[in-house]
Amino acid sequence: MNKIIFKIFLLAFIVVAFATSCKNDVDINDEYKEISVVYGLLDMSETQHFVKLTKAFQTQGNVYIAAKEIDNSQYNPSDIVMFIEVYNDNGTFIKDINLDTVMITNKDTGDFYAPDQIVYATAKGEKLSPNYEYHLKVKNLVTGNIVEANTRLVKDFSIVKPISLIKSIDFSSSYPKTVEWHSAENGKLYQLTVRYFYTDVLSDGTMIPHSVDWVMPSIKSDKTDGTEKLHVQYNGYAFYDMLVANLELPEAGMKRYSDSVQYVITVAHEDFSIYLDVNEPSTSIVQERPAFSNISNGIGLFSSRFNNYRPFIGLTQKSLDSLYNGSKTYMLGFEDRPLNP
Repeated sequence: MNKIIFKIFLLAFIVVAFATSCKNDVDINDEYKEISVVYGLLDMSETQHFVKLTKAFQTQGNVYIAAKEIDNSQYNPSDIVMFIEVYNDNGTFIKDINLDTVMITNKDTGDFYAPDQIVYATAKGEKLSPNYEYHLKVKNLVTGNIVEANTRLVKDFSIVKPISLIKSIDFSSSYPKTVEWHSAENGKLYQLTVRYFYTDVLSDGTMIPHSVDWVMPSIKSDKTDGTEKLHVQYNGYAFYDMLVANLELPEAGMKRYSDSVQYVITVAHEDFSIYLDVNEPSTSIVQERPAFSNISNGIGLFSSRFNNYRPFIGLTQKSLDSLYNGSKTYMLGFEDRPLNP
């Protein structure tokens, strides 16, 4: 399962106190109001889909300590009903997709509770249609609060360059390499990742597979109707700089073998693109930023993305020679994989 990363909003609190001849204690906490926080991205290239649901909380004490307590942010799952209504282009109801709770145990540490968290997931094997619209509904059975959102899916698209007949990738040239594709309908923000797979074999024969991502700068399409041709260029030699920056030196007795390469082009829906723009770090002295949410009766984001994959057998022989013997990468310990007897 892809790693799931969600931002959680907190209510802000200011403690006001003043000293005079008569001391007064002021409690500025108003009556608590339920604020649901929802994050979910549907992806037609996946077969299971996840939504994160939390709530803003109110505390009299230290907000950072309170944020570590899971019950402050997490709803009781027995109080929540979550499902997605599916409609066709004519607005005709097709079906409901129910979401059930799943416990995730590898949440990153930070200001909030970790490593366990509850998310809501569809059944495995749930395939989505590019021709439907998806309406999320979250019902709180205790308070009666209903949160809603809807999204269209980012559709599939074709990769033009390199052509599918090319089976191996060459990084042994300083000339710019071009990856080109047709834009995706409903897509706005695009990012190319070159994913490299390799295997370490320890001295006792244990095989450990690895992958490392070379992430290119994102680009945007002008339109979202799928009629544009987009491209990204990169310098092949920079691949080796990326490996040096990310790979550890091999242990004594370890063998390291090159495996394969994969292009991953990730496309974000326009709503997702706007959300990322609003929440990226600001370089302006004016720090106030407009808020963005497409959640009705709550805050957060319910949108879509799509991942398109182009696999390759591996590196060309020239690229492998540069990997094995290059002045930058020879110390990484890559070598030819032995032939099967």
